Amino acid sequence: MDQGRALLELSEKDLEITRLTKQLEDLPEKTAILELRHKMKDIEGVAQKAREFVADAEREVKRAEDEVASLRAKMDSEQVKISSGQVVNVKELQSMSREIDSLRRQVDKKENDVLKAMERLEAGRTQANKIAETLEKAAAREKRLIEEYRARGGELQSHIDTLRRERALLAAQLDEELLSRYEKTREAKHGIGVGVLSGGMCSACRIDLPAGKVQALEEGGPIGECPNCHRLLVVRGRQR
Repeated sequence: MDQGRALLELSEKDLEITRLTKQLEDLPEKTAILELRHKMKDIEGVAQKAREFVADAEREVKRAEDEVASLRAKMDSEQVKISSGQVVNVKELQSMSREIDSLRRQVDKKENDVLKAMERLEAGRTQANKIAETLEKAAAREKRLIEEYRARGGELQSHIDTLRRERALLAAQLDEELLSRYEKTREAKHGIGVGVLSGGMCSACRIDLPAGKVQALEEGGPIGECPNCHRLLVVRGRQR
């Protein structure tokens, strides 16, 4: 294969690799995965707050229950003293009875606090469970999307890998200097490093070249340079 043909085929491979790579990057599954992960991050933040609320509510319930237990223990202690018959002083007995009544009122209030705390705890757990379910569903959807992305992306990647192997074989057929010029031009010209002189026009920039320039190109080597866009230019007339 001559240098001009190899150069053009190399350019075609590069353009196809670029197209497929962009297609791989723009797969809707990938976009959906990124969007879903962003949402999951936000939901996880809400879930963390819900877990903290539940933990606080559990501590509140425990604290209130401990206070009730402590008050009941004091009540039981006072009641034991009264029931034992050891205390015979009337005023002392009356004072102990008043203390028991006060403790009973405190117990009633604290038990009410326990109920309210338990209601908050239950509401918090319900909300935390709902958020956890939402995260589980999102994780399951993420898994499905990843599988779909791997299936579609795998085919594209396989095709890209094949093209890259073919490209390497073509590149090996080019003179080192020509390959270097092509690579630099392709990088500078947004991925298109070579055109074809056809009908007095450069196929890369689509400009009709002056007759004198065309003649000079046709009389020169098989690969020249477009005087307008400065890309490499394959002169087909020289390849026949």
